[in-house]
Amino acid sequence: MSVQTVSAADVDICSAAINARTGGFVGGKNQDKVLPLASLTKLMTALVLADLRINFNKKVVITRAEVDYTRPFVSRGDVTSSIDLRPGDEVTKRDLWRAMLIASSNEAAVALVDRSGLSRAGFVKRMNRKARALGLKHTVFTEPSGIDPQNKSTAKEMAVIAKRAFANYYIRQASVMKAYAFKELKTGRRVRIYSRNRSLLAMKPLGMKVGYLTEARDNCAVRLRKGGKDRIVVILHAANTVKRNIEIDRLMKR
Repeated sequence: MSVQTVSAADVDICSAAINARTGGFVGGKNQDKVLPLASLTKLMTALVLADLRINFNKKVVITRAEVDYTRPFVSRGDVTSSIDLRPGDEVTKRDLWRAMLIASSNEAAVALVDRSGLSRAGFVKRMNRKARALGLKHTVFTEPSGIDPQNKSTAKEMAVIAKRAFANYYIRQASVMKAYAFKELKTGRRVRIYSRNRSLLAMKPLGMKVGYLTEARDNCAVRLRKGGKDRIVVILHAANTVKRNIEIDRLMKR
């Protein structure tokens, strides 16, 4: 089957559903088109961090470079997945892990990568090496947060990553939390984070991750059980969350 790399403006919704246990392909639409992943990238980031045996109790001091990480990628006034992290804040890796997976915090993702024992470039190489090990031929990562639209894959290949990610208890458990709060350890300032994905949470997923960039539109990866079905569903380039959810429903009925 040929795989197409196309301009995002020319693409309709893309989707893929696989059996969450066997990996068998169930169905999809435009499932082999290569598109930006946006924050679905963070599922591979989480998998590589898990491979490196992250110590959730380890304390981290946030740097100015981590807080400002997204600036080269966005225009003034653009909204990114940010939380109230400030330079000099001391937090645990557990706090950052949950911020990355619940609120899709780009700063949290980069702060975890910076404490992984690898350089950022070395970490991205590890992400791409893992993609190859999973047999993915059309998936490419350029940085770990998803803010760069050059992080790309197909819906079908992203489903393979999501299957592996949602098999991990720590990824799965954090990804479906509705909210979380933690204290900045130096001052006691309370930092609250929330999942904004109410319509997906209403489906009672076993695991989920969403992403959005102008170039990517609405993306999501979700693991759902319905009746005897246990499926990973990936949606790329949905025009809006309503169309995204309609496509999820269609694939769960197959």
